[in-house]
Amino acid sequence: MPGDGMTPRPGYDPASLFSGVIVILLGTLLLLDQADVLELRAEYLLPAVLAAVGGILLACGLAGPPRGRS
Repeated sequence: MPGDGMTPRPGYDPASLFSGVIVILLGTLLLLDQADVLELRAEYLLPAVLAAVGGILLACGLAGPPRGRS
């Protein structure tokens, strides 16, 4: 049967949710730069990307190991 291998996980993963929000915010920032609403220079863009990566790593670290693993 199609779809037998997929089982939904109970609850939600806050690290994935937070990571997704950070990626969306970074994408919005880059989109506004391309639309000439904002003017981002390299000295602002690199710290924004590093902050996004750091936020994602922090969220994953605070969430702990995946459920079902120790």
